Amino acid sequence: MSERAIAECVTELRAACRRPIDQPALDALLGTLRPNFERILDEANGVARWADHGPHMRDNGRYLGALADFFSHYADAPIVGADHLTQAFAMVRDACKAGRGDDSV
Repeated sequence: MSERAIAECVTELRAACRRPIDQPALDALLGTLRPNFERILDEANGVARWADHGPHMRDNGRYLGALADFFSHYADAPIVGADHLTQAFAMVRDACKAGRGDDSV
């Protein structure tokens, strides 16, 4: 289930980002997120958890893509790089922590 969830979030991220995304930078970000997705979604109740949390996580993918695009635009960079993804993720991560339980995706 985790791989499907990650793929859906990445699809949303790419759709919201107008500039090309540096694949190694995206892979590095996903490498840090993958263990949480696996821990939470690759268990017996993973499908139900994704049904509950999936819409919000796909929204987060869109926010991440839009913010990363904004930061690359502001830097006049031709592609979204690691710094842009990191800046965007910091904002999305901080917003997600508000009201989040320890076992959310």
